[in-house]
Amino acid sequence: MKKLSIIFLALMGLLLIGTASAAAVIVTIPSGTVGAGAKATIPVTVSGASNLGAMDLTITYDPSILKFSQANLGDLSTNGIVEGNEIKPGTAKISFADTKGISGSGTILTVTFDVLGAKGASTTLNAGAKAYGLDLKDIPTTAQGSTLTVKSGIETAVILISLGLGVVVFARRRV
Repeated sequence: MKKLSIIFLALMGLLLIGTASAAAVIVTIPSGTVGAGAKATIPVTVSGASNLGAMDLTITYDPSILKFSQANLGDLSTNGIVEGNEIKPGTAKISFADTKGISGSGTILTVTFDVLGAKGASTTLNAGAKAYGLDLKDIPTTAQGSTLTVKSGIETAVILISLGLGVVVFARRRV
């Protein structure tokens, strides 16, 4: 009985050491505004990554405001692949893997949506993530979603046209 207790305690100690060695990765989608009728490219960042080998990310949103278009690798990946699909309206599933592993903090992915909503509409971007190390063991992960608000695409165009006219007027005065 005493021998069995010692073996049990040793196994529990190894389990705790393995769990404690994996620090939590924080996955964040920032809030922002996008133009009506435009494409919105949103960065997905990680912090605290250490030998992150793969991740499954699920993003949910209002399908009357956004439609998933594509996912691309971010700056942190040096040897990765990414695949993303809208598995049903309002839910995008994105899987990512990097054979060299990712360590540090920064943009791991960018996700692009077609903006369907009208000016003033907003949607919550809920995120869920599951991460794996290069050793294929689970890495504790916390995912933080955000809110995306639609602004008028015309406002951006008016600003750009006004800046262009200002440059033309200024250039003509100098001549």
